[in-house]
Amino acid sequence: MMKHRNALILLVVMVWTLAAVPAYAASATTGGAPPPPPPMGLPSGICADDSMLYVVADGKIMQYQISDLSLLATLNLPKPPAPPEGAPPPPPAASQLPSPPPVGGGAHGAWIANGTLYVLAGHTVFRYSVPDLTLQAPIELPKPAPPADATSGTGR
Repeated sequence: MMKHRNALILLVVMVWTLAAVPAYAASATTGGAPPPPPPMGLPSGICADDSMLYVVADGKIMQYQISDLSLLATLNLPKPPAPPEGAPPPPPAASQLPSPPPVGGGAHGAWIANGTLYVLAGHTVFRYSVPDLTLQAPIELPKPAPPADATSGTGR
């Protein structure tokens, strides 16, 4: 009798579980519009020193203790600089959809050396003292010149 009762309980639990999965999936897919994708082209990177792990993602620097991976601090990266004066205006928006990210995204990364965290975001290197994450003077890198035209005979 006990054996049949355990089998019946197991059968009931399995039926409830199997019936709940499609119901949950249906409610999850009809809940409205999906969340927007994360912004593209933001700097990202990861680096560590002897005791801290630094993660750069979604426009933030996150500082973790290496021993237990506990989040110690989160800091927003500075906003990108305004376009230079005389730059052509952006084209008028043709729709409400965001424009696609540039191919390759732009230079970005993070590294740490001599008590300083360096975050590369486009043509700017942001320097932070560690472990307090105090922003030091950013360094604006020169923009690279376009390559010489191979048919003009320059560079030969």
